[in-house]
Parts: sequence; structure tokens; C-alpha cells
Amino acid sequence: MNLLFFRNHPRLNDVASNAPCSGWAVIVCLLLLLQGASCQPGNDSTTEKAPNKAPDHKHAETPDDRVELTSDQIRIGGVRLGKVEYRNLGQLLQVNGRLAVPAQSQQTITALLGGFVRSLPLLVGQPVRKGQLLARIENPDLIQIQQDYAETSSRLTYLEAEFARQQELSRENISALKVLQQTTADLHATRARVNGLAHRLRLVGLSPQAALTGKFSSQYTITAPVSGVITDVTATAGGYVQPSDVIAQITSNEGLYAELTVFEKDLPRLREGQRVSIRLNNERTKERMGQITYINRAIDTDRSVRVVARLDRPDSQLAPNTFLKASLDLGNSRVTALPEEAIVSAEGKDYIFVVTDEEIPDEHEEGKAGHTDDEHDPKTSQPEPHGTTFRRIPVRRGVTEAGFSEVTLPASLDPAKAQVVLKGAFTVLSQLKAASGEEHGHAH
Repeated sequence: MNLLFFRNHPRLNDVASNAPCSGWAVIVCLLLLLQGASCQPGNDSTTEKAPNKAPDHKHAETPDDRVELTSDQIRIGGVRLGKVEYRNLGQLLQVNGRLAVPAQSQQTITALLGGFVRSLPLLVGQPVRKGQLLARIENPDLIQIQQDYAETSSRLTYLEAEFARQQELSRENISALKVLQQTTADLHATRARVNGLAHRLRLVGLSPQAALTGKFSSQYTITAPVSGVITDVTATAGGYVQPSDVIAQITSNEGLYAELTVFEKDLPRLREGQRVSIRLNNERTKERMGQITYINRAIDTDRSVRVVARLDRPDSQLAPNTFLKASLDLGNSRVTALPEEAIVSAEGKDYIFVVTDEEIPDEHEEGKAGHTDDEHDPKTSQPEPHGTTFRRIPVRRGVTEAGFSEVTLPASLDPAKAQVVLKGAFTVLSQLKAASGEEHGHAH
């Protein structure tokens, strides 16, 4: 077929007839004709076999933080716009702490006099009442103390009578003044000894009057100084205890308070008398109220201070050292606020929606421009109407009160100019998620 082409080609025939009959001339002519044929349109085999590539348009995707709603969608979704407000909302400070009792409510039981433990009816966790028997201690020396008390009391009676007699003799100048002075000294010394022995007997719970009648006892009892719960028992029945040995420990709920841990940076915002809302870790649904009574000014190594808060209604069933969470009322302050329904949560963050002038590019816009059949169609040539574009803005939620929540806005957002979705934010969020899902599916 190529030979026929070259044979019938007019330019080839002219060149062949006019040129000298030389093989090299023929070859040159053939090369010139082939070069000219390759430049002619429609004869390029490479162009015929090239695949049809789509126009290299960059795929425009809607940003994940913008969504466009039509007027009907806004109306049906109940979307209402407005401005950010400034409101006086009560600020709360969230802190941790524990229940504690004062030092006087933690009693360590010891023996006043050494002796053998004859009775110890105590168990850890056992509740006890004030004055209840805790232990019975036996000490033979108690008999000697009671005996000395009885003997000294008898001598005191004699010295009192002798003192009265010597006073009478001294007034009549019958007895020397020296005898009266000696009798007076003996009387005072004996009286002091009697009082001391009586006090020792009362400390161990023995009656001095019983000792005067000869009713001696070698045992004394230890009673609970306060009502509370036995938290530890260290002695054993039959063992010997010294006066400094610990027999048991009692923890009382009297004066129970909340010990709060507040960091140094929040210390200037605290004051005595502030109200505190307390929730125990084992009572998450129950709220207890109290107020700050003392603020410790000594800062610990972790840059925190301990604050004492008294409960309004003490409860004897509460256990010391129970962990708690407390909210401190710091008073009202003027902050930027929005209705609660204007704030939506997604992926663990809080967002609001604001109106933006940025238009979302139509991913089919360039594709429509490539269809030449519709260029002269008046229906397709008209621009499509745009709705309202909303941008999702991350915010930080603060205290909530009376249906409004404090919001910390980005520095780039002007609260005075921004049009914010006050109602129907969930509808806008749903449309945003739906649009993102459609585009994601289209991309695949």
C-alpha cells in the first residue's frame, strides 16, 4: 500500500522525472515525502491510539468545617442566628480532697498504770460509745495505793484534831508556838498526800471512798474517751503493758470536715465563707454542701495548700479519708456565653457554627463547563442559587448556669460581628456530617 502511495504521488513523480536517475536522489526524495506526511493531521498513528484522558481538573472537595444550607433546610431545621452574649455567670473551681477529722477525734488508748491485760473486748471496726469499757488492767500496786490512802486519811483526821488542840493551847499560852507550827506543817503535808492518792485512784477509775471502807481492788478499767470506731488493736489479753504502750486506737466522726487540695495559682480566688458543693467518690449521686472555714497559708512541695471546709449537715455514717470532688463557688463574673443548644460536641470537642462569606466550590462546576452541548441552553447557563454557608468553630466550654454556658472563643473570632447559630446547631452538624460522608463516598 505504501508503494502504491509513493507511485501515485504527484510530487514524487515530478521529483523522479526531473532528478537524475540516481539511487541516492530517490532515497532523499522518499525521506522528504515521509517527513511531510508525518506532519499532516489525521495521519499520526500515535494520536489515533492515544487514550482519552479526562480533563485535568483538580477535584474540589468541601472542607470538613464548612457546610452550606438552603433556606428550606434552615427553616425546617429551626436554625436561628444571633450574637454572642455577655452574661454574669457563676464560676466554679473543681478540686479534689478527702474527709478528715481533727486531731482530738483520733484517740490513742494507753494504760495509765502498767499491768496485765485481763480483758480486751475489742475488734477492729467496732463502734464504741463514750465511757464504754475498752480494757481491764490488773496491777498489784493498786492495793498499796489504796492502803496508803486509807492510812493517810486516818492520820489526816488525827492531825486536824491535834491542830485544833494546839491552837487552843497557844491562845492560852500553855503550849509553845513551835509545837503549833510543827502540827500545822504535818497537817498540810498529810492533806496534800491524801489528795494526791485520791486523785491517782480516780484516774484509774477506783473510788477513794471504797478504799476508806477497806474495799481494795487490784484491777482498773479503761473506758472510751469519745464515741467512735475502733481502728486498731495492738494489745493482747494476758500481756503486760507499760504506761506508754498503745492498746487501741479510736477514730471519732465528731468534727468531720472536708480537706481540699487547692493549687497555689487558685489561692487568691478563695476566701473564708465560700460555699462548697461536695460529692463523695462512693456517693456520686448525692451532693453535700458546706463552706470554707480555714485556708492554710503554708504551701506544700507540690505547690498546693490545704483548705478546710465544714459540712452543713455532719453525718456519723461518713468514714474519714474518703476521697471526694468539690466545686467552689467563686462568684459571678461577666463572660462570653451562648445557649446550651448552640454548642455541639463531636469527637470529644465542643463546637459552634458561625456564618461565613466563603463559598464552597462546586465539584461539578468545571465538568459542566466541558459539555459544549449545553453552552447555548439558557437553563443551564443560569447560575445556581447559593444558600448560607456555616463554618464550624472549636470552643472551650466553661460554667453552665440558667441554660447558658460560658465559651472561650478563638482570638480570630470577633464576638460583636459574628453571626452564631443559637438554635438548631445539631441540625447544622448533621448536615455537615452528611456532606462529608457523601464526598468521602464520591472520592472512592
